[in-house]
Amino acid sequence: MDWTAAARADFYSRDQGSRLISLSWMQALKQTNGQPFLADGLSRYGYLRNPANTANLPAGFHASGPQDFQVVGMTSSACHSRQIEFDGKVYRVDGSPGFVDFYALLGDLDKAVGDVIASDSSFAPFSAAVLRSATPDAADVADLRRQVDGWYLRFHTLMVRALPKNGWGVGRLDAVGMIFKRISGLDIGPPPDFMIPENMKTADAPVRYPFLWNSPRQDKRQWPGFANDGSDILGLARNVGEVLGVFTTFEPMRQGAIINFLDN
Repeated sequence: MDWTAAARADFYSRDQGSRLISLSWMQALKQTNGQPFLADGLSRYGYLRNPANTANLPAGFHASGPQDFQVVGMTSSACHSRQIEFDGKVYRVDGSPGFVDFYALLGDLDKAVGDVIASDSSFAPFSAAVLRSATPDAADVADLRRQVDGWYLRFHTLMVRALPKNGWGVGRLDAVGMIFKRISGLDIGPPPDFMIPENMKTADAPVRYPFLWNSPRQDKRQWPGFANDGSDILGLARNVGEVLGVFTTFEPMRQGAIINFLDN
């Protein structure tokens, strides 16, 4: 199959169900140096520029949903794209292992939101930016604070319990470990937060991101090689796990044999 510009654009931005954080929140967050969190399009973590994205999100990130209520998500290309510069020329290699620091992105996002909710004074400029008003209505601010607190409780709990102290290293990730931590500790507990924090253990078995282009020739799927190729159920498990790994919202509910995936 020819790799066309349209195919590349689709690879960079197709919605896979990821719901990481509200776009308006991310746009209002700050780095520790005071610059907007998205000022460099996340290039400081190794993510690659996507000129087609009008929100300054890099390749492998997208914003989905209705205008003014969009949510930032990730796609496979965030982890499987590489750029090589040689002799003044730039080569984009899609499907190759990403040279990105996902660990640092997660930790910095956690800190940025934690700094915002640390006090009323730190929340005030954030709420003004999100609500697009210098003097937002108090009820709107309170509702936003409730939403941010709820997001942070779950995200921060996962980060504190699952991220290893010394990081994974650039171009490495314990994706399977993080997926299992999410399923066992973040999504199957009782309401209102659905968490079982004690089930979240450290994701401390990082591996290099794999190449994508030779996957149809392999006998096993998933980088640890635990899924036999040709198995429908293991293929489904792989696809569901991948979506969980890029932060879909998963709230299983007992309704016969039905499991619902609910997007906030």
